[in-house]
Amino acid sequence: MRIKDVRAVIHYTPNMAGWYAKERKDHFIGIQLCGSAHHKFNNRDFVLSSNCVYFFNQKDDYRVEVYERGESFSVHFTTYEDVETDSFCVPVENPEEFISLLQKAELLKHRSEEGELTLLSTLYKLCDVIARARRKTYFQRDGRIIAAKDYVEANFESSRCLSEAVALSGLSPRRFNDLFKGLFGTTPNRYLVLRRIEHAKSLLETQGLTVTEVAELCGFSDVYYFSKVFKQICGIPPSEWK
Repeated sequence: MRIKDVRAVIHYTPNMAGWYAKERKDHFIGIQLCGSAHHKFNNRDFVLSSNCVYFFNQKDDYRVEVYERGESFSVHFTTYEDVETDSFCVPVENPEEFISLLQKAELLKHRSEEGELTLLSTLYKLCDVIARARRKTYFQRDGRIIAAKDYVEANFESSRCLSEAVALSGLSPRRFNDLFKGLFGTTPNRYLVLRRIEHAKSLLETQGLTVTEVAELCGFSDVYYFSKVFKQICGIPPSEWK
């Protein structure tokens, strides 16, 4: 990959619940510092959550559904030729090196043209770091995990949703958890909670239901736990969201 130009290095906090990104001119390499959002591409999807690094190919259009408002840190750039690698994300345990390189790129971007070569060198190092992370942790799409995720999507209100999804996959719970996190960037439990909260937000906005009724419809047996999790993710209790 031959990098042509570094267009921007930015910290981004979304102010929308969702959007559609298409016909972009830049590639993105970055990290999700906090929060989480579901990114849906034509032939794949994944959840960006804390300490997930990602590459978004300029050729890939995608939809974003914000689960938990947070912050990302990324560099936007162009290349001389098309890049064949599809968009992807991988969780990393020690993001310090990646963040340090992004901070260096951010500093160099605000300097004079004299720092251009150093900036390009820093971006190549970022590409190397994310490539190593992908080789180490990236899981190919496993049909068993895709089917299990679809089952969770369709049955998230059930208290047995995850145990039934694991049984459907034929995998051990530990292996299921590892493959799910590798493919979607978050644990099955976290994915389920975020899916339930997203549905709760919709019910609170559009239906004349009490908070207790919404909690039950979304699979939470304890309204107090529901309210606590809702506030952690959305920043306000469900009664205020309503």
